[in-house]
Amino acid sequence: MTIRAVIFDFEGTLVDFQWQLEPAQAELRRAFAAHGLAVDGNYAQMWNAAVDRAGSTAAVHALRAALGPVYDRWDADALARWSPRAGAAALLRALAARGVIAAMVSNIGRSALAAALDRCGLARSLAPVLSRDDVVHMKPHPEGVRAVLGMLGTEPAEALFVGDSLADVAAARAAGMRVAIVCGGECAAAAFDAMPPDHFVDTLAQVEALVAPGDAPGRTRNVGA
Repeated sequence: MTIRAVIFDFEGTLVDFQWQLEPAQAELRRAFAAHGLAVDGNYAQMWNAAVDRAGSTAAVHALRAALGPVYDRWDADALARWSPRAGAAALLRALAARGVIAAMVSNIGRSALAAALDRCGLARSLAPVLSRDDVVHMKPHPEGVRAVLGMLGTEPAEALFVGDSLADVAAARAAGMRVAIVCGGECAAAAFDAMPPDHFVDTLAQVEALVAPGDAPGRTRNVGA
């Protein structure tokens, strides 16, 4: 089936990965504990576990007020170093020329995400863009991906998710989408052994071939390599 929309992750996918995971997650774990929540996992898993325990919209708002500034601070740290991955702007232009919609679901917060997309010249090529501030759950939960599909009126079979992490694969799979992983982002290749994507690509330029009319879905290792 022809791909009508591509939903992108942000960090590690369209820009390089700069979040300092170990110190950020250590600080977040302490912050959750100070808020009375013993949670584990990575930055997204900790957040999702906490909101699932919150029990009410008001409690989620309180959690966001307490923990959001910690996430925002590490976003701002990464923002100072983010650079577009090679071919990012060219790929978005190529998709637009084909009439393919480009959207985004990111675990980065709204402020840093908007600033980075504007600085990198990518903002006008992506709509809608959902940050972690626009959803209750972060990826690997499919909430954001499903929301974008609904906004676009696009069936999962007509869309491709492009990301760089195991969370991206899990979110796309739960939403019923095919998924391509750009190598060299958040997760090493071995992380995908238990949940492989439909495609691995070495460069963003190779993504265009996955959305060409008439291309059949398949399991491709390093398209174009």
